[in-house]
Formats: sequence, C-alpha cells, structure tokens
Amino acid sequence: MGGIGVSIFFVLSGFLITYLILNESKSNNGRFAVKSFYIRRILRICPLYFAVIAFAFLIYPYLKSMMGTPDNILNKPGYYLLFLSNFDVIHIEKNFPGLNFSLLSNTWSVAIEEQFYIIWPLLLYFIPKNLYPFTFTATLILSLIFRYLHVQDETILYYHSLSVCGDLALGGLCAYYSIYSSGFKLFFEKLSQPSILGTYVVGMLWLIYSNGTNNSSYVPVFTRFLSTLFFAFIVLEQNYSKASFYKFSKSNLLNFWGKYTYGLYLLHPIALLVSDILLRTTRITNLDNPIVSVFRGFLSLGISLLLSYVSYEFYESYFLRLKKKYE
Repeated sequence: MGGIGVSIFFVLSGFLITYLILNESKSNNGRFAVKSFYIRRILRICPLYFAVIAFAFLIYPYLKSMMGTPDNILNKPGYYLLFLSNFDVIHIEKNFPGLNFSLLSNTWSVAIEEQFYIIWPLLLYFIPKNLYPFTFTATLILSLIFRYLHVQDETILYYHSLSVCGDLALGGLCAYYSIYSSGFKLFFEKLSQPSILGTYVVGMLWLIYSNGTNNSSYVPVFTRFLSTLFFAFIVLEQNYSKASFYKFSKSNLLNFWGKYTYGLYLLHPIALLVSDILLRTTRITNLDNPIVSVFRGFLSLGISLLLSYVSYEFYESYFLRLKKKYE
C-alpha cells in the first residue's frame, strides 16, 4: 500500500499548484506566465534542496573520514542534481535493501514534485481548457494502470513517479472544479457537521486498518486511491466548509511554523545525525532504551526546528525576496 505517508502532501501540492496556475490564467485572458512560474519554483525549492545535497555528498563523507568511518554511500549524485532521486532509491532498495543514504531519505518525494512542476504547467499551457478534466482524469487512470502492472513490487509502488502521480492529478482535478464549478464548491460549503464528522471517522479508520487489506493481488492498486480521496476531502473541507469543527489556518502556532515546514522536511535527517553525535559525545549509546529514545526524539525535534528557522530566516528568505519579483 506504500506511499500513504506522503500522499497527502502530493494531493495538497497538486491542488495548490493547479489552483494558482488556473486562477492566474482565469484573470489573464486564459494564459499564465510559464517562465515566471518556473523561476518562482526554482527560487523556492532549489536553494535549500541543493544545500542539503551538497552537505550529503561533499561535507558528510569528509566528516566520516575524519571519524575513521568507511564511506559506503551508494547513492549517485547525478540523480539528485537532476531531481530523479526516486529512481536512484528504487535501484538501491532493489539491489541493496536498507542501504539508502539516510540524509537523503526525503529527497525522493521532492524530486517527484519537481518532475510534476516541470511537466504540469506545460500541459496546462498547451492543452485547451475544456480538456483539463480529461487530462487530470487520464493521468489518474494512468497511475492506477501502472500500479496494477506493478502490484507485486512494493518499491515501485512507493517510489515510482507514475505510481504516485495520481495523487497530484487528483489534487489538480479538485482545484479545477473549485474554480470552474460553482456547484462543486457549494457542495463543500454546505457540508453538515454530521457528514464532516462521519467522513473523518471513516477516513481515519481506513488509514489505520487498510494495511490489513492486502490479501488480494489487486487491492494495493486501489488502497492508495481511496486514501487520496480522503486527503482531497480534507483539503476541500478545510478550504470551503462553513461548518468545520476546526480550521487549521486559525492556529497561530501552525501559521508560524507553516513557512518552515519545507526546511523541517529536508533538514530533520541532519538533525537526527546531529542529535546522535551529541549523544555519543556524552557517551549515551543505548538508543534502544525507551527513555533515551524519547529524549533523542525531543532533541532531534528541537534541532530540526532550530535548523529550519535559521535556514529560512538567514538563507531561504533571500531567494524568497527575489521570488516576489515574479509574482
């Protein structure tokens, strides 16, 4: 069933990027600035991404050699420089299970999103608007077919671009109807609290127990799709429902840390490394001890928050100021 953990982020990315493109296109005689879109994405994603790649391939091996630890990194830098790291991960997991480089463990999902950001705007630019729903639906169906053809290969199901592109396409389809279908948007605006609660209960139960449904060869094809439908519901309910029990956008804490989430996502493996080094320097090596494990978790979280804050405020913010010129 792999991929559920990042599936909600793919759905959200597909929704946000498609919504921004279609909204710009709607207010600009059916066109949007493709060049400006790419520049904005580059300025947002690339600075931190390539900083992490540079640390992983250039600085970390040097640190390992200083500590007398052998360099056994199997990852190939070219894949990461070209945003194709998910295919490198597939190769490693198939041939050297469990030896994927932990500092780069999150870059595969960033790579897939970048692949989407490269292809998606071109499709929307050249394809007539009346064919958008067909394009989004066809992409979703293509993903389901691909998952069916590789249903026995968990690595492909989890990491391959065609296996997860349906998440992004579903988000895009929701964005399209949010803009161009008043009835679609009105449906979510008028959701009652009992229906919202019922959907959340069923959805959460599905996420918890769907791991046990893999008793048939075709089940993994659809388990991810059903989960993404629930994630799409969350996105739409949070955006449009007037009867929501709680709007995450109203949380001051979430709003404050929201802009640091990209840094948290990419930098927390480095934070884990730093926390392990700090524990070793204090001669705490029994990481299996429950108390040590909990302490390590809080220490890593604190370091992650600190790194993401410093990265955003003193590094990423410079590029984000440049990004505003292309909005």
